[in-house]
Amino acid sequence: MIARHPKKWISGAFILGLLVIVGCSDSGTDATRDATFIADPNAPVQASGSELSIEVSGDLRHSSDEAFELVVSLAGSLAAGATLSLEDSPNFLTLTTEDQKISADYAVAGVHTVTVTAKSGNKFTTSSFDLTIDATLHGRYEGLTDLDGVAYTALITRSRLIFWSAVTNGDTQMSLHCQGRFTTNITEASGGGYCKRTADDAPAVLSTGFDLTLDGDAINLVIRYSDTAGGLVSTDSIGAMTRLDRSYLDSDADLTGVYVSTQLGSVRWLSIDSDGVVQDTSADGFEKFRCRIDAFISPFDFSKVRVSYDGAIQGISGAWSDCDLTDQAGLRVLVGDASGQNDGAVRFYDVGPDRYVDAYLARDYPVYPDPVSRMNYARVCNQGLPTPIASQYNVDDNVCNDL
Repeated sequence: MIARHPKKWISGAFILGLLVIVGCSDSGTDATRDATFIADPNAPVQASGSELSIEVSGDLRHSSDEAFELVVSLAGSLAAGATLSLEDSPNFLTLTTEDQKISADYAVAGVHTVTVTAKSGNKFTTSSFDLTIDATLHGRYEGLTDLDGVAYTALITRSRLIFWSAVTNGDTQMSLHCQGRFTTNITEASGGGYCKRTADDAPAVLSTGFDLTLDGDAINLVIRYSDTAGGLVSTDSIGAMTRLDRSYLDSDADLTGVYVSTQLGSVRWLSIDSDGVVQDTSADGFEKFRCRIDAFISPFDFSKVRVSYDGAIQGISGAWSDCDLTDQAGLRVLVGDASGQNDGAVRFYDVGPDRYVDAYLARDYPVYPDPVSRMNYARVCNQGLPTPIASQYNVDDNVCNDL
């Protein structure tokens, strides 16, 4: 029998064990390395254009109070089973997946990025676009100048026509009456027009340029006044003009009837019918000779508006004749000579049971030497019957029946 040497046996066992360990270690390293290259079959993958694409159609610019709708179309081999979603988009938008439409009943003024995502299985694609929303300024506003506290009021129409007036602190008579037109760019607007003020006890015309910015629910107005030769006369800054008339007049309110002037007794009455036709009128014993009218009231287009809006402010256009009131000291700025072709707005409002209307009239200067007027009336007859205020103007049933 041959005896084994103990040291040699231990050495051989150690070497054999080391080889086994090394072999196992190399095998484990290869297995770990191979596992990192196995892809997750459910991981999102960008779809190719032939697999999935998105197209959004419709007007991408709207007014903030308008309802609107955009149509989303899908194309590609995966389009039939794809689902849609809005990612990081303004919260006033609603996506209806059944008919693939994006809609809003109103919007916030600004430029908004909208991202539409389509997914089919683990394939997806996105499409982004900018939605531009212009501020709607339709309404009345009031505020004070930043420096000297002059009180300003403004009426702005949906057709981007603005009227404003100013009363100097401590005065009872209007010192300035203006009209202008503007263009809107999101939350800003700019334009120009004409004003009338008293100078040397006579009306004087100024030209204006103005900038308007929306600040929440208020507006900031900066106005530059120049003489008709272009020389700068003054600049006014009116910050945070707040919106008035929170109790809106319904758009279907009855505005028909006979109205009398609250400014001057010799101004002819006006009649408004259900079609919006405005004409001067008079009754026996109430003959008037100033301000003949042949005009038409036209409501602004609110067909796209689903939120509450003020139906009290409407458009008016037509001809005024024999309407020079410059001989009345208190009306030289507010009315002046309203004769000519006018384009402007009417504002209806109620005081208790009585209904009033103010007509804001703008004329083309220098075709007409007086560019702006405001005329005020109260309704005394409605549907052939006297209104509560009628007795203050000596109007009764007989007068209303005669009219």
